[in-house]
Amino acid sequence: MLPTFHWSDYLVFGISLVCYSLIGIYHRYHDVIFGKLTNCFRGINFQPKVRKKMDVEELFLGDRNLTLLPIVGSVMASFLSAVGILGTASEAYQCGIQFITLVGGYCIAFPLAAYVYMPVFYKLRLNSAHEYLEMRFGKLVRWTASLVFLLQMTVYIALALYAPALAFSQVSGLPIWISILSTGLVATFYTAFGGIRAVVWVDLFQLIVLISGFCLITLLITLKVGGFQRLWGIVIDGQRVQSFDFSIDPFKRHTLWTLIIGGTGLVLSIFGANQTQIQRYMACRDLKTARRAILLNIPLTSVFLAVQLFTGLAIYAYFAGCDPVLNGSIKRYDQILPYIVMILFDGVLLVRGIFLSVIFAAALR
Repeated sequence: MLPTFHWSDYLVFGISLVCYSLIGIYHRYHDVIFGKLTNCFRGINFQPKVRKKMDVEELFLGDRNLTLLPIVGSVMASFLSAVGILGTASEAYQCGIQFITLVGGYCIAFPLAAYVYMPVFYKLRLNSAHEYLEMRFGKLVRWTASLVFLLQMTVYIALALYAPALAFSQVSGLPIWISILSTGLVATFYTAFGGIRAVVWVDLFQLIVLISGFCLITLLITLKVGGFQRLWGIVIDGQRVQSFDFSIDPFKRHTLWTLIIGGTGLVLSIFGANQTQIQRYMACRDLKTARRAILLNIPLTSVFLAVQLFTGLAIYAYFAGCDPVLNGSIKRYDQILPYIVMILFDGVLLVRGIFLSVIFAAALR
């Protein structure tokens, strides 16, 4: 019988959603909050100027005054979808770690975004990437691109919400509608209420919890299988650590060239031209900060990709000789990460709820 969520897991999931909402409220009324605290603890009659209605600059760009730390975390977090998080671990479990070659694409695409794309947007002081299209090609092109982007994000968010909801539902029994509805409403609330400031800080918080969760899963599995040396031996015997394939055959599943070339195009399309990323860059206080935020994502994103892949290898070692898909415990390999969380932390209060909340939050970036 599959383990199910404890009431404490649902409680943590609910508390996390409340915390995200509070971050939005805080960034809407932070002047009032600091004013009250100043009056209480210092005895100063401080009268904050409260902006009753956010203007476009404040809501979408945070008055173009955001610092490096939240932007770096948010840029990295926005690249991580729930589908990608579940899929990367599954990829390593089934086929090995050839995906690590994507780092070569990162090393090409991020500098291009920082030194070729970013200066153009920043010097024009745009509020959105689509404004550039109007300036360069006219309103028709801008409207067309905006419509395509809107349709793309609508389909993407729908799939990004449904896929992890379905995976968790089939593994844990969590109703799909609860996860989709609650996460969608809360994300809409804190984004509309707190603007880009709330979004980047929520992203950073979720990223820290997510990385901690992957490291914790990998550590526990390593201990359970008898240490790193035994884990690595199982992985080697299972041929999950392959050498680079330098073949130029485009019909092979993965080669060094297809991953680097394809990875460069993928990353550049997201970090160089996607509105969700351009908005974060434009919220930086200066061009230097924006460039640093982009370039720092080369090592950070590479390390996290390695962590995800190694987690997949650890899961493979844990289930060596007893594949949960083949024995009927789960239906598809994209359920492998939720399944291992349910097993490892069965009887451990709170942890599964935290992991659940972050996976679903990742669906909305």
